[in-house]
Amino acid sequence: MARKKSRRPTKKPTVKEKPAKKKPRLTRVTGGDRAVPPKLADTDRQIQRLWHNVPPQCVSITSSIDTTPPEMIPDEMRERWLRELRKTAVALDLLIERLAGGATAEA
Repeated sequence: MARKKSRRPTKKPTVKEKPAKKKPRLTRVTGGDRAVPPKLADTDRQIQRLWHNVPPQCVSITSSIDTTPPEMIPDEMRERWLRELRKTAVALDLLIERLAGGATAEA
């Protein structure tokens, strides 16, 4: 017995269109009512995390140095510590200057 042909039209292959570009999704920064782009919210979180991590680390390092007799710290180690701490201070200073420079440029 012969099969009946379907009366439905044959489907043509569809061409997939590229989805429209999404607008940046706005998120809320903690403690504020304003919505900001995710990148700014992420930067805000990073700065807050830095602020919460650096002071305890500084206290811990200071405590370690204070409880260690100076003569026990080898000169090479002292120089390396000073070099690393100065690099950290320079990096923070660059961040501060960049941010302060951006604020005055807009004002």
